[in-house]
Amino acid sequence: MRSLCLDHLSLYDVTALELIEVAAELGCDAVSLFVTPTPLGPYRDLTTDKAAKAEVLAALRDTGLAVGIVEPFMLEPHTDWDLLERSAALAAELNGTVNALCFDEESERLRASFGRLAEIARTAGARMAIEGFTLSTVRTPADALAMADTVGQEIGLTIDTLHIIRTGGSWADLATLPQDRIFHVQINDGPREAPSDLRAEATVARLPPGQGEFDIASFIPLVPSSALLAVEAPFRAPTGMTPLERARTMVEATRALMA
Repeated sequence: MRSLCLDHLSLYDVTALELIEVAAELGCDAVSLFVTPTPLGPYRDLTTDKAAKAEVLAALRDTGLAVGIVEPFMLEPHTDWDLLERSAALAAELNGTVNALCFDEESERLRASFGRLAEIARTAGARMAIEGFTLSTVRTPADALAMADTVGQEIGLTIDTLHIIRTGGSWADLATLPQDRIFHVQINDGPREAPSDLRAEATVARLPPGQGEFDIASFIPLVPSSALLAVEAPFRAPTGMTPLERARTMVEATRALMA
């Protein structure tokens, strides 16, 4: 069976260290990490907190887990470039991939910012990808590829099943992309009809693979073998369900479809 990554958003309410512990318990091969604070969860700033960073590095070493994408790298009208430089350096140290999301409506500035981030990643020695995200200014995989190509073919893509569906795409879209440019693929499920609150769905209210109407079983065989397959399916769990139990639900559902 191919490798499986547990993306941090799946357990958005735990620290990076706790995520690593859960992923190791479930026999995952990799994790993707939030390395600086966001409103979503209790993330320590691993770019400045030396003790927290040392704990994470030790946990990765002890568990043998690899690192997939590293977040957040958000390109906004007022981007914190010092933060992104520190984060890119950490991504390189973790052997992870810088994952860019675009939230700037000014197209020329966004292209310039994307080029600047690509240069930061290149200087740091980190691989870089861009993710098409329903609520961003780069929404579809085709949009993401077009932006990546403004820099060069070394920039890859992060593909998310939710964002394909919510932007009106289909699984056939995957075949139109250069297969070697697809670095990271996030698996999750949901209803065909979009909910009223797309932001809540994207962050905390997805469904484990196979429990919705996206037909994830038909999607997984289309994912190129060179891409890292990840479960990113934060769902509204029953009260009292532990992070390990929630992650087991997502991971086992994904593995059932992978098999």
